[in-house]
Amino acid sequence: MAPEHATGTTHKVISVLLRFGEFASSAIVLGLLSRISYLISDAHAHVDGRIIYAMVVAGMSIVYSVFFCPPFKSLFLSFPVDFILFVMWLIAYCLLQTRTAGRGCSARWYITYWGWYWDRYDNGGCGSWRTVLAFSFIAWVLHLASGILGAYVFHTYIRLEETKRDFKHHAEKLTR
Repeated sequence: MAPEHATGTTHKVISVLLRFGEFASSAIVLGLLSRISYLISDAHAHVDGRIIYAMVVAGMSIVYSVFFCPPFKSLFLSFPVDFILFVMWLIAYCLLQTRTAGRGCSARWYITYWGWYWDRYDNGGCGSWRTVLAFSFIAWVLHLASGILGAYVFHTYIRLEETKRDFKHHAEKLTR
C-alpha cells in the first residue's frame, strides 16, 4: 500500500492524458471510417464487416473515454474495461491490417474497394487508409497503457473497504 502522504497526482494527470489520446484516436478512426461508409452507401454498395466492427469499437471507446476521463479515485476501478477495449482494438487493428494482406495501398482489396470508393484516381484515399491503421494501433496501445495504469492505481492507492463504504454512502444518498 502507498504511504499515507501519497496523493497520486501523477497518475491522475497521466490518466487524463491517456483518456484524451484514446478519445482523439477513436474520433479520428471513426471519422475516416464514417466517411468511407458514407461514400460506399452513396454508391449503393455494402460496407465491409471489418470496417463496421472498427467503427463500433471506436464509438464505444469514445463513449468510455468521455465518461471515464475525470480522474476520480473510484473511476480507476474500471481498469478491466480498458483491457477489454485493448483486446477489441487489437482485433480491429489486426482485421484492418490483414484486409490488405500487408501490402497496404497496392493490395487488391484496397484498389477495388477502399481506393475505388474514396477516389478512383491517383491512389486516392491511401493516406486516409494509413491514418486509420496508425490510429487504430495507437488506440490499442493507449488502452493497454491505461489498463496497466488502472491496475497499478487499484493495487497501490485504492483501499477496497473505503471504496465500498463510499459507494454505499452514495447509493443511500440517491435513494433518499
